Amino acid sequence: MKDQWKFVLRTGLIYLSVIAVTLVANGYYREYQTQVYIDRFKEEKGMRILNEISETYKITMEHYSNYKLNREMKQRLVDKLNKLNNDLRKVEESVNSGEVSHQIDFSFLYHDIKLVNIALSDTSKDDVVPVIVLHAMEGLGELKKEITYIQYR
Repeated sequence: MKDQWKFVLRTGLIYLSVIAVTLVANGYYREYQTQVYIDRFKEEKGMRILNEISETYKITMEHYSNYKLNREMKQRLVDKLNKLNNDLRKVEESVNSGEVSHQIDFSFLYHDIKLVNIALSDTSKDDVVPVIVLHAMEGLGELKKEITYIQYR
């Protein structure tokens, strides 16, 4: 009877240690995968693009508050945002091509850029430009926080 209990305990201990090692190894693998994902995003100049989008929003707000947001400036800002939008889509396609446990969702950022472009393109929406741009800046800030959280978790 004693030998049977020893066998059961030894077998159970072996199974528990295999499960523990598997869980720890899985955690380290996911952490490594996430770090590779963030590093690849930075290598593809994703953070630079996000910072340029943020700068474009700041320039828009400065020009709006100084009453310098004329038709030509609006067109330049729309063109720059469209270029940055396309660049970010390329980076997203490149980075999200592999399998990652926690991918970054850029869809709301694309939607915000589209709303800012619409507000800048339509002269009847001049009064809502600052509201839309501030909303877009807030979303961009949240995305940067998410990237930082993913990187250091």
